[in-house]
Amino acid sequence: MRMFKISFSVLVAFFVGFLALPSLLVFPQEFQDALLHPEAPSVGDALQITLGRDSPNLGGNVFRDAFISFTLSNAPGIATGKLISDISFPSSEGIAFERAELTPDLEAAGATLEIEVAEGEEDVSRLKITISNNKGLPDGIIANLVFKVTKEFTFEEVGTDEHLITLDNSVSAWATDEKEITDVLGEPGGIDLAYAPVVFACLFYMH
Repeated sequence: MRMFKISFSVLVAFFVGFLALPSLLVFPQEFQDALLHPEAPSVGDALQITLGRDSPNLGGNVFRDAFISFTLSNAPGIATGKLISDISFPSSEGIAFERAELTPDLEAAGATLEIEVAEGEEDVSRLKITISNNKGLPDGIIANLVFKVTKEFTFEEVGTDEHLITLDNSVSAWATDEKEITDVLGEPGGIDLAYAPVVFACLFYMH
């Protein structure tokens, strides 16, 4: 009878161990998978330069200048000292670069702005914007770009839906210690020439 109890205890222990074995094997496999397939870095860890959008059509063939914001989002833990944005757009789309200006705060902080314009290369206009400050560049809008509409578009050409001229944006950047920042992202902007009807408001006074 005593031998049966010992054997029964051994069998119970073996059975419990057998049930627990699969769960014990899961962790090494998960650990191995994590080593073989590490997560890709998120876009939020990259330095970003984002170009804004504007709709300069006041109605019909009446256009004002197009104002495009130039916004910096720094990479975490890195102080950006210099960035270059290579902006390109079709030269036959009826727009032309006019000027670029730093924000007053950034200009007061000693930042510099350089502009290079190249037009007529394979029907593509190119614009290189270089902004630098050895003290570092802050997050937010750091410059504004101004484009002129050089063509009188008809209603049939632009229509009432979106008529977007894309401003492609390729970016390079360096930290304040002059090391190149490898994780950079350039977000394109655009100028929307779609027809914007003018709304007239009339006031009636009752006497």
